[in-house]
Amino acid sequence: MIKNGEFCVYNGNEYELNEDNDGNLIIITTNCEIIDATFVDEYNSGVYSKIISPNEIQEAYECRTYGLINGYKVSIRKELKDTFFVGTGDRKIADILGLNRTDKYLYEKEIAKDKIEVVQEKKKIEV
Repeated sequence: MIKNGEFCVYNGNEYELNEDNDGNLIIITTNCEIIDATFVDEYNSGVYSKIISPNEIQEAYECRTYGLINGYKVSIRKELKDTFFVGTGDRKIADILGLNRTDKYLYEKEIAKDKIEVVQEKKKIEV
């Protein structure tokens, strides 16, 4: 699973962690199996959120996912059935890996999953 952003563990479950315009901490999920009546789906979109205090969080971390292809680092834009859609802004890496130019400074291509080593970095954060 491709994860990028800030996350936390609340009541033993992982949630995306965000902040509203008033500085409140908000946990977010689309998994209705890990919510209770205190969560709201404000826009009826299947995204549930809840305001919490920092002391309710068991762990908070930033997560970044990227791919390695033949030792070259690329961003993973999207996960498909048997492939990843990857990209880089580095023209030299793009040339070596055969990525296609899709924008002035962006090169992308669909690559088979078995050709990519997926790396997920987690870094603890303070909330």
